[in-house]
This record gives sequence, C-alpha cells and structure tokens, in this order.
Amino acid sequence: MQISAVRPASLRSGLFYAYRWRGLAAVVATALLAFVFALVVVAWPLPGMAVPLALSAIALFVRQPQWIMLAFFFSLAIPIQSSVAGLSLNAADGLLVGWCCLWPLMMARKDAPPAARWRVPSLVMFISPFIVVAVLSQLGSINASASSKQLLRIVEWFVILPLLLTALVPRAHFRKFCGLMLMLVPCIFSLDGLYEYLNDGQTLTGILGISVPVPEGMSAQIRHTFDVSGRAGSSFGGAQGLAMYLAMTMSFSIAHVIFAPERWIRNLAFFCLVISAVGLGVAQSRGGLIGVLAMMLAMLLVAAPTFRLPVFMLTGLGLAVGVSALGVWPFWDGTVAGLVPGRPEAVLDRLIIWGVVRDVFFEYPFFGVGLGNFRDAFFAQEPWLHVDLAYPSLHAHNTYLELLADTGGVGLLAYVTFLALTARRLFRIWTESSRPLFTLAALGSLSAYAVFAMVDMLLLQNMHFLLVLVLSIGLSEDDSPVVGAAAKRDGAQ
Repeated sequence: MQISAVRPASLRSGLFYAYRWRGLAAVVATALLAFVFALVVVAWPLPGMAVPLALSAIALFVRQPQWIMLAFFFSLAIPIQSSVAGLSLNAADGLLVGWCCLWPLMMARKDAPPAARWRVPSLVMFISPFIVVAVLSQLGSINASASSKQLLRIVEWFVILPLLLTALVPRAHFRKFCGLMLMLVPCIFSLDGLYEYLNDGQTLTGILGISVPVPEGMSAQIRHTFDVSGRAGSSFGGAQGLAMYLAMTMSFSIAHVIFAPERWIRNLAFFCLVISAVGLGVAQSRGGLIGVLAMMLAMLLVAAPTFRLPVFMLTGLGLAVGVSALGVWPFWDGTVAGLVPGRPEAVLDRLIIWGVVRDVFFEYPFFGVGLGNFRDAFFAQEPWLHVDLAYPSLHAHNTYLELLADTGGVGLLAYVTFLALTARRLFRIWTESSRPLFTLAALGSLSAYAVFAMVDMLLLQNMHFLLVLVLSIGLSEDDSPVVGAAAKRDGAQ
C-alpha cells in the first residue's frame, strides 16, 4: 500500500517538473524570437512588422481555420488586382495560395477529418464533365492563351477551393460563425455602396485607400460605377458585382429569419436583410432584384411544401397578368427596347451581342471558340454598338450564352447539368437530413445565381468563389460521413 501510495505522488512530481521545463523552454524561445524580430524591425521596418503578423496569422489560421474563411470572404468583396505573367490576380487568389500551403497543417489538427474517411467533394465530381469539355475546347481555341487562363480560373474555383474546404469540419460552432459572417460582412459593403450613392461616388473603402479596379492604359477613367451610371458599386467597381454579392448572401439572412436557433440571431438576421436590401437598391440592378425574387421563391417552395401549389398558381397568374398588361401599358411603344425605361440602348446592344453568339454557335456548334474567347470572336466581326465602351472588354451579358459560344452546345449542357445535379443533391440533403439551415441557404443562393446569370457574365467576377464557398457549406452534410455525423450530433444537442 505504501508503494502504491508513493508512485502517484512521484508521477505527479515528474509531470510537474516536465511541464515546468517545457514552459521555461517556451519562454526562452519566445524571448529569443522577439529579440530577432526587434533586430529585423530596426533593420527593415516594414518587413519586420509584417513577419510577426504573418506568423500570428498562420498560427491562428491553422488552429482556427474558420478565420481564414472570414479573410477570404472579405477578399471577394475587395477585388484588388495585379497582373502576373499576363494573368490578373486579386486578393482572393493570394489567400488561396496561402491556404494551399497551410492545408497540410490544417489536416493535421486533432479535430480535422480523418484521412481514411476523406473523399472528393461532390462539387468536384459534378463539375468534372464541364472541365473536360473546356479542355477539349482548347483544341479549336481562337486565342489559346486567353482560354488557358480562363480554364485555370475554372479549376481554381471549382476544384481547388472545394478540396481546401475539406480541412474544415462544420460542427455547431463553425456553422454559427459562418452564419454570422455571411450575414454581417455583406452589410459592410452594402453600407459602403449607400455611402457612395449619397456622396457623389466617394466610398468608405476609398477613404481607407482601397481603390476600385480600373482598366489599364488609355481607358483607366472608365469604371462602370457611380461616375458613369450613377449606380453604387462599392469597392467592387461595378454595380453588378455589388448586386450579385448581396443577392447571393441574402439567402443566409432569410434562412436565419425563418429557422434561427436563437432569438437574437433572428433579430440580427432581419436587420442584415434590411441593410443588404438597401445596398441592392442603390446598386439599381434589375438582375439582382430578379435573382433575389427567384431565391425567395425557391426557398419558400423548399421550406414550406404545403405552399407549393398556391405559389405555382399565383406565379402563373402573375405572369399572365404581366404579359397582358404590356398590351395596354400607355408608356410602352411596343418595342423590346422600351421594356427597360431609361436604358433602351443597353437592350439594343444586348440583342446585337446575342445575335453574334448565335452566329458563333452555328460556326462552332460542338466545343465553341475556346473558354473566354467570345470577346475576340465578337470584335473579329467589327460590329457596331450603341454604347461605345472605348476599350476591348465585352461579354455576352448572359453566362449561358457566353458558355455556348465559348464551349459549344456540349459545354453548355455540361454546365447546366452541373447546376441541376448540385440543386438535386442540396434538395435531397434538405429532405433526408435534419433540414440544415445552410443547405436551404445554399439552395437560395444557387437559385439567385442561376437567374442572375441570364443577364450577366459572372465568369468575369469573383462570384464563382462565393458560389463554390456557399455550395460547399451547403453540401457539407453529405460530402463526408464523418462530417455529416458530427453535424447531426451537434444539431441534436
């Protein structure tokens, strides 16, 4: 008995000395490292201050990887651009490179998904046929350099980012953090757009030294923001960028208003929804408005099955009344251009552009002219437009038509199939699991994207980063058995 009584005491004593020496070693190492940093600051002030901040950020991102998502989400709304080897890069690209470097360390965390249960995300499998078609379109590309750059973008958005997100386990605290982030951050840029609208184009981000990206060369004065159209664009530079950013994130506020687990989160979600709506209003985006309406309709049909028949009936009735009203509307002159008050020339130019898409498709029906090459095919015909952009930047103002010209009928079919498979998987997760809030929000964002894509070319913006981020979170219930089980256990607690 005496021996057994002494042994635990000696063990505790040994552990005490081990921890004491380990703490002493940590203090000595910290002191030496601080001394080295001090010398670096004296010799090179800016790098000396940046290095410890970078090391602190690395330590934070590895131990708490949700914070890199916050930095990444901000970077999507601040498209600071720089050209490297002819490829335009922005802050999100830089963060993605850093994320790739840190991914092995993130996967080595104790709470990371076990390597034995890791598998390729659903999004990567769904987009694979389109990537194959995009590679095949390189064979007939009219500008191989431009199409290869756009192909790299597609791989970056739809393959690399989903793979990096597999290091994150969406437990309850992670979902709560992401939910708050996806509601609050858009409000900052919504208020930035409102400030721009009320102050003749001056932005809060501009005051902080964050300038909007502008074209290079002689046409740097063209920005497509308040100074051209009177529409607020925040730090995005273009009103459409702000509108799409807000439209695709408002689904999270709506989902929290309906299903928030706590009352204060529901109240916060309602406030964020109002602020985002204000930002969408000053952006004056018809595509954004239509996208939000489609998003709300889709979320209502999914979340409330009993209302499906009445909603379909009311939607059909509304369309019938709207079409009938056009015939007797006193201010409509009977032309397509007259359907958009104040901007008839924009409608006419879109009709010209869509006509060129038709011609390009007839000439290259299967694999198109190469990803990202519709602009070259358009200007090769030397068309005349009502609005002269004064610099060679043009797109089809329709993502589906642009893909039709770039990758042909096969590529468009593959991309539409990707959207359909993703929507089907999200709907199945919603109906078969514990009705996860993020899955409903992802369905709403996908609906807004699918409709907004009919009036703009989203491959030119950071919005696919945002789309993949949202869809990956929505699909996380089903992408990994370990993740799904953990999420369900947390949801039941």
